[in-house]
Amino acid sequence: MSFKVGQRVEVPVKECQGMIAYVGHPAFASGKWIGVILDEPKGKNNGSVKGQVYFKCAENHGMFARQTQLILLDDFGNRTEPVSPSSAGSNATTPDDSAARARSRLNSSRLSLSGSRTLLSAPSTESLTGSLHERRDGGESLIPAPTSTSKRASFVETGFVETLKPQFVPGQVMAGSAAAANLVEEKLSHLQLMQENDNLKSQVRDLTEKVETLRVKRMQDKERMKDFEKTKLQVEQLLEFKAKVMESQASLQRELQRARQEAREAHAAREQYQEEMSDLSETVEMATLDKEMAEEKAETLQIELDQLKEKLEEQTLDLEILRTEMSERAAGGGATTGASSYEVKQLEQQNNRLRDTLVKMRDLSAHEKHEFQKLQKDMDQKKSEILELGRTKEKLSARVEEMEHQIADLQEQVDAALGAEEMVEMLGERKMALEEKVAELEEAVADLEALQDMSDQLAESSKELELELREELDLALGAARDAQRHRDAALETLADRELTITKFRELTHQLQEQCLQLQQRVQSTESTKTNVRGADQQLAEILDFQKTFAETRAQTKAVDLELRRLDAEEARNHVCYLLSFMPPVFLTRGGDHDAILTLLLIPRMTQKTEILISQVREKYRSIEKIDRTSVVRGHSVAQYSFRSRLCSHMYALQTTLGCFESALNSCNTEMLLKAGAAYPEMAAQEKSLDSLIELAKRDQLDENLPMDAIEKCCGYFATMFSVLFGESTAVNQARLIVNGTRTLGNTCDAIATDAAAIKVLIQGESGDIGKLCQHVETTCEVIQQHLKSARRRVPRDHAGPAFSVGANLGLDKDSNEQFSTCYQHGVKIMKTLQYLLKSALQAITENGDLDTGLAADKLKEMAATSSERVYDTEDLGPVTTVKTSLAVIQQLAANLAQKMAECENELAISGQTQSQQLSMEHEQMTPIVARASAVRKESEETKILSRKLEARDSDIREARLALREKQEELSEMTLRKELAEKRFATQQHEHEMNVDKLKRKLEEAQNQLKRKEKEFEETMDHLQTDIDSLETEKGQLKEKLKSIGKKTISVSGADSMTGSTSITSTLDNKYYVQEINALKQALNNEHQQKKKIMCAVLRQKLDSLEPLPSPTNLKSLDTKIQELRKKTTDLVKDVEKTLVYPTVPDLRRKMPETSYHYLLERQRNIMQLKERVDELVAQVRREAIKRTPGGRAEANFAVYPNREMAAAMQERKLLAAEIKIPYNGPEQSFSVNVGPQDLRKIHTLMYY
Repeated sequence: MSFKVGQRVEVPVKECQGMIAYVGHPAFASGKWIGVILDEPKGKNNGSVKGQVYFKCAENHGMFARQTQLILLDDFGNRTEPVSPSSAGSNATTPDDSAARARSRLNSSRLSLSGSRTLLSAPSTESLTGSLHERRDGGESLIPAPTSTSKRASFVETGFVETLKPQFVPGQVMAGSAAAANLVEEKLSHLQLMQENDNLKSQVRDLTEKVETLRVKRMQDKERMKDFEKTKLQVEQLLEFKAKVMESQASLQRELQRARQEAREAHAAREQYQEEMSDLSETVEMATLDKEMAEEKAETLQIELDQLKEKLEEQTLDLEILRTEMSERAAGGGATTGASSYEVKQLEQQNNRLRDTLVKMRDLSAHEKHEFQKLQKDMDQKKSEILELGRTKEKLSARVEEMEHQIADLQEQVDAALGAEEMVEMLGERKMALEEKVAELEEAVADLEALQDMSDQLAESSKELELELREELDLALGAARDAQRHRDAALETLADRELTITKFRELTHQLQEQCLQLQQRVQSTESTKTNVRGADQQLAEILDFQKTFAETRAQTKAVDLELRRLDAEEARNHVCYLLSFMPPVFLTRGGDHDAILTLLLIPRMTQKTEILISQVREKYRSIEKIDRTSVVRGHSVAQYSFRSRLCSHMYALQTTLGCFESALNSCNTEMLLKAGAAYPEMAAQEKSLDSLIELAKRDQLDENLPMDAIEKCCGYFATMFSVLFGESTAVNQARLIVNGTRTLGNTCDAIATDAAAIKVLIQGESGDIGKLCQHVETTCEVIQQHLKSARRRVPRDHAGPAFSVGANLGLDKDSNEQFSTCYQHGVKIMKTLQYLLKSALQAITENGDLDTGLAADKLKEMAATSSERVYDTEDLGPVTTVKTSLAVIQQLAANLAQKMAECENELAISGQTQSQQLSMEHEQMTPIVARASAVRKESEETKILSRKLEARDSDIREARLALREKQEELSEMTLRKELAEKRFATQQHEHEMNVDKLKRKLEEAQNQLKRKEKEFEETMDHLQTDIDSLETEKGQLKEKLKSIGKKTISVSGADSMTGSTSITSTLDNKYYVQEINALKQALNNEHQQKKKIMCAVLRQKLDSLEPLPSPTNLKSLDTKIQELRKKTTDLVKDVEKTLVYPTVPDLRRKMPETSYHYLLERQRNIMQLKERVDELVAQVRREAIKRTPGGRAEANFAVYPNREMAAAMQERKLLAAEIKIPYNGPEQSFSVNVGPQDLRKIHTLMYY
């Protein structure tokens, strides 16, 4: 039964159907496997195993199986039955059957081989007996007719004459082939008889083996019947145990229903309690409002009463004074000349007041002096603190710089850590995939153990087949040697005929020349008209010749390209086939395959850089003169600068790649494998070169192209070389000098071109930038001379890639790093001048006048920005930084030229013998060759060991077979017993756990209900006491109001009586009224003077104070306050919602984990609210610090309060005053939080 891709099959093991997607021999196991895409997700993979994709499908929809594990389905989904019993018997999965199939395949291959031999011998016999006429006709049919191409042959050169394919005519050498053919036929017939005899013997042997296998199967069926009876007894026991478990589960379910009912009742009682508490809270709020209103009314009445008492005392005092004066005047009988006692008392009071004010002013001045001294001390202390802070500021600034450097380093480490985290995630995913694969492999191990027995039996039959095949191979090799002799004889005859053909071609060429000469003589005798016609005809023939010549060249080129493409495809397929024979270890990451790819990558990238250099040099030629029009209006200067920059980057990459190549050809095998592990990253860097080559193909390689990718590529290879090989690895110094000098030479060309262009754009005096450009040009010329002298002295024999190390030219070990640092300095100078030139051209175009340049000062500013952009922290000004970088390059060039001059004589003495010996030694001992020999030795050793192990395994297997049968019986019984005990223990433990959980929940619910009832009773008692106390306070306030009303009535009556007497007295004594008015006016004047003096003093104090900072962004501050208020209200709402309305878990659900989930969710919400509260407090604190003038300390990254502000924010509330109200009832204390204005208002209400 043959399986094909696309057929529907049924998988009995998975109890599902699917479609075949792969049939073949995979790499993960030996033999033929079939890949199936299942209709249901019951598979093991998605069509890929061990990273190799065999087919594609959804996850867990693919699996691999043997032919015997599948059943083929027809178009209607029905199983296809075998055609005959013989075919059914042949499908049985026995090792004897598979051996018979292998023998039948072998017989068919032998028959095909014999048929091919007869076909080979048939032409040889025909060559002796057949006629030559048919062959000659066949050969002539292959040769094109020469008449159709006679005109073309007259114009084609001798090299383009079509090559004839002569038919082979055998000579005397083929005479002995008939006797050999007869011997071969006799041997083949004898072999066929032997094969038939062997086939019959193998069939008899197969039938006897089948009978034995059937007997073994019957014995195994008896044992399986015994196992079936045992399992039947175990099933009955398990059914009894299941009935007991169901009864216990039903009792637990009833208890669970009872607990849910009690929880439901507790929830209803809790809701009722919450409603009653809400009603009580409303009544308490109403009572507190009534109390506050009564207190406010009592306070206002008390204030009015105090004011009226003060007025009454003043009026009574005035009345007594007037009465005494009137009695004294009445006793004296006339007007007195001296001052009255009233005036004296008034003056005494005035003097006392002035004396008090004088004492207060003296105290105030002393206090001000004390404050001035204190402020002086504080100022001295602040000055010392300022000095200390200045010192600390300098220290902190230095510390800040260090921290910034550390931050940059840490940022790089963070980037590396992010890459490491991605790697960890990838490794975690791979680990999970590997765990799944391990589980699959464990399942496959059992199948493989069964297959091992089959493979052992097949190995015995394969040995016999091997002996037979070797005999056939000897016969085939003999026939092949005969055919080889015939082919050599045919090639000799072909060579003779080729010589004759070349002689005929030479003769025809001479005859054609003679014909042309004769035609020219004939044409010269004709008239002028015929001459003109002949010239036109000759011109047309020449044009036709050129056309045909171009066509033939294009055709040959196309044929060559097609042949090269075929060769490349054949080589690629050859490599793929070779890789399929390699073990998985060879293809692992960092293995031999990656090392080979790395060895191929380095020269490939070098060749790509050479292609880019040649392309850009052909496209952009060098410029002879740089003037303002060519810089401003043309692109030739920018294109030449771009060419130099690109060549510099390419040569720098060649320098590093040359070091890589020499190191890889001279290092040990461990270093080679280490370099091979980095191949994927190196191959990723090759994309930058590929992108440049694609642009060159599309002719888009121009001056607007960014160089960041190729710079990163150069930096990557430089760092990788130092990481992988370090300074200990020897490199080809001659090649390093050639590539390094080319790199620096192109860098100097680009720098000198940009400097000359910038110098041309300067208008007026050159200034520092013009001098810098001149210095750059002269320095670049000096560097170029040094580099040329060093390059000329390099021996060309050692500079090629064939030499891995070459001669020692006296360079330092870190010469590669020196070249890379000089290249980095050159790149920075090129970028600085490029940015400066671009900004200068942009400024000129913005001005509109292209004929006028830029001033030196403006160019200097642009140069400063450009150098700061490139050099960043290393910037010391454009002039200094560019000169220092050029000095580094010049120093290296001078040292290099000096060393090469010193080394030239030594190289001339040593000669070429040493280099040749070194190259031969390194070619023989390259690391890849050493690694290959080591791998071959390992494979041979493993083969020897495998043979020894096979011999031992065959001895051990016979002993294991006897033990395995008894162990299987014992293990099955123990496993069943352990499984039953484990199931019983786990179920019993789960039931006990469930009962304990339900009991605990019931106890918690009862305790919570009792606690809530107790709290409810306590709150009810507390509220009742509050209501009683409020009612008593209400009665006391009513009594006070009544008593205050009576007092006000009596006071108003007394005032009316005194008013009447005073009116009568004022009517009688107008003089006293005038005097009182005068005294009042004098008192008012005195108050006005006092106020003016106080205002002047306060004005002086205010003028001496520092001006307050005026907030500019009031709107933003107000919006910030509004945001904080909104956040506060939202937070209060969330807190009330969380605390007042807690969520009660639904215990009626089946999963008991929900209550714990609700508890954890509530705890998490409370933690989030706490975090929000802390964050809001911090925001309010920062805003308070910002709004308080002088309360903020200087800081760059955050808002911090100063010492005074921090002390004020951290100090606790102070008790400013205590107000005691006389009251006969029980005492109560109320705390009121007041500010300065509120305290001042209370003070005025209490004392004035």
